[in-house]
Amino acid sequence: MSTPLEPATEAFWRQYLDAAPDATAAQRWFYESFRIGTSVESSNEGALLISRGIKTTTSSLLWEYEAEHKPLPQVGSLSILKDGHEQAVCVVETTELVTRAFRDVDARFAYDYGEWDRTLKTWRHECWRFYAAQCETLGREPAPTMPLVCERFRVVYGGKS
Repeated sequence: MSTPLEPATEAFWRQYLDAAPDATAAQRWFYESFRIGTSVESSNEGALLISRGIKTTTSSLLWEYEAEHKPLPQVGSLSILKDGHEQAVCVVETTELVTRAFRDVDARFAYDYGEWDRTLKTWRHECWRFYAAQCETLGREPAPTMPLVCERFRVVYGGKS
């Protein structure tokens, strides 16, 4: 791990490593601890959807990674998902990573996003608003061709049925 984890998150990661089939490999694949959402409430809701296996995809603006000089996750990357109160909820593994234009996101990806009514129309509406605001912050112009990092993942530790 390159960035030190908070003690409670570190303890959660250690519990995962104790249960992992190959703790050494898991250590090498650690990517980050993160939370989704823009508020405590949306982060809690997202963490619940992910931990229950309802939300199995997410997307990010490629330009944000570039602006932060942050490497992309890879297939096999392991990350600790935290809720809105910064409490570790589960460990997820990246199973697919594709960069595609906003307009090229399909209905299956939108459904697996697990949010709203799970339709592509609503996904496009909600995500456009979110990414347009990010573009403004980055000094970029939102467009149907803006590149998104589209990630599929699965819970490998700590999920709830």
